[in-house]
Amino acid sequence: MKKPFADIVCAHCEKLLARADVDRDTHVPPPEELLVSGAVPVPNFGWFCSQECATRYEQAKGRRMFDRNADGEVQYYPKP
Repeated sequence: MKKPFADIVCAHCEKLLARADVDRDTHVPPPEELLVSGAVPVPNFGWFCSQECATRYEQAKGRRMFDRNADGEVQYYPKP
């Protein structure tokens, strides 16, 4: 029996970004497509639907929590 895994949702606004496809062991759409659409992955944390949600999340917490690139964007992986 395959172990179920969670849908991908924005860590701030909780917008559904991708549904888990347990049979194929992936998400729909796959993470690569989420990156192209502007979603922001943060390792060992989760996903944001946009840079704006990542910033709002930090503002709600009252501190900077994530690494940012020279443009001030949360970025852990190269842009596609």
